[in-house]
Amino acid sequence: MRRETVAVRAPATSANLGPGFDIFGVALSEPFDVVKVKRVSGAEIKIKVGGRFSEGIPESLEENTAGLAAKTLLSSFNIKEGVEIEVEKGIKPGMGLGSSAASAVATIYALNLLFDLNLTKEDLIRFSAQGERASAGTAHADNVSASLLGGFVLVKPQSYEAISIEPPSNLVFCVAMPDIKPPPKKTGVARSVLPCYVSLGKLVHNTSMACWMVASLMGGDVVAFGRAMEDIIVEPRRAKMIPGYSDVKKLALKAGAAGVVISGAGPTMLAAVDRSKVEPEAVAEAMRRGFESAGLTSHCYVTKPGRGASTI
Repeated sequence: MRRETVAVRAPATSANLGPGFDIFGVALSEPFDVVKVKRVSGAEIKIKVGGRFSEGIPESLEENTAGLAAKTLLSSFNIKEGVEIEVEKGIKPGMGLGSSAASAVATIYALNLLFDLNLTKEDLIRFSAQGERASAGTAHADNVSASLLGGFVLVKPQSYEAISIEPPSNLVFCVAMPDIKPPPKKTGVARSVLPCYVSLGKLVHNTSMACWMVASLMGGDVVAFGRAMEDIIVEPRRAKMIPGYSDVKKLALKAGAAGVVISGAGPTMLAAVDRSKVEPEAVAEAMRRGFESAGLTSHCYVTKPGRGASTI
């Protein structure tokens, strides 16, 4: 039966999680974007952006992650039908929560169903990642893999292969979003501060921590997982871009967080908490006070690892 409209919900994500730069990601239960794709007459791809966080998001194909992902997919399959893409933004852009990835994932997921393309998991990730070029300048796959598959994700950036691991039920995340305006093309700016070369010692450290994170997660040890969220390559450079970073981290750890990191390229910060041992709301409040010490208000909440994209 020919479909005329498909609506998909895709979740926010946090990438890197410390030492897993460009290879780790996790889906969050909230917030999320909703994308509705429908067939229209002609051969044009139309973009409409609405929702709570739609302000300032471009609707041109080349500058919109959903539009660029759709254009790449339809061109690859030589599909000349017209489509209208309605994006309802529930994820605030530029905050390090995979806003652009969610829009791209929901769009590719919907187009796959609308045109019965039977894309593989790797193809879904690959085409979704192309949309990231609109916001980040590169087709990185960590956020899109997590938004598509859900759970904790490991990705091979070159081949777009990904594995999703179901996190333990006692793992929750405290999210702290400071009320600051990110710079245009923020992800690109955050990548520009990264070192071109790193020492062997730092590489060994981050590799060790990344391996420890995966092993701890699979063993259900949230405390060990959090303690391994220690990045000495990327995060020290990006920390300077976030007012209050040190206080947020210090206070969250004092309140019982297992680990604290920058979410993606920031400025949002993320704390891993074992809710069977620590009250997560107390950690979220500590993070709020950390940003307050830098003169910033923030939106802090508790969530858990979420499921991947799905139709609604």
